Amino acid sequence: MTDTFPEDYELLAFFETEPKALDPGEPWFYNRLDFEVERAGSLVQCRLSPSYGQIDVRLHRGERELARFELEGVKALKVHMEGERELLVAEFEREEKLVLMLKPHVWVGLTAFRTEMPASMLTS
Repeated sequence: MTDTFPEDYELLAFFETEPKALDPGEPWFYNRLDFEVERAGSLVQCRLSPSYGQIDVRLHRGERELARFELEGVKALKVHMEGERELLVAEFEREEKLVLMLKPHVWVGLTAFRTEMPASMLTS
C-alpha cells in the first residue's frame, strides 16, 4: 500500500487530463487510474493502483513501445513541479525511484537517485 499519495488536483495538474477510473464513484486512492498523455510525438500511459502499491508506465513513439515499467511496492508517490520541470516520483522501500517527467520533455527512468537527478537528464 502506498503511504504517501498526491491530492487529486496535483495529479490533474501533472497529467493535464482526467484519468479513466476503474470504479468512477470510488476515491482515487482505492481505485485504478489510467492516465494517457501525448507530448511531442511521445505517448505516455500511466496506470496507478495506490491501495495496491502499483504503478505501470509505458512510453510509445508512434506504434512502437519504447519502455515499460510494471512495478509493485510503491511506498510514496509524489508530484514535483519546479519551474519548467514536472515530475512524478514513485519511491520504493529500497533506494530505487521511478521518475516520470512530462515537462520540459518526456523522460522516464528507474534508478537509485541518492540526491537530485543528474542535470544532464533535466535539460532539453
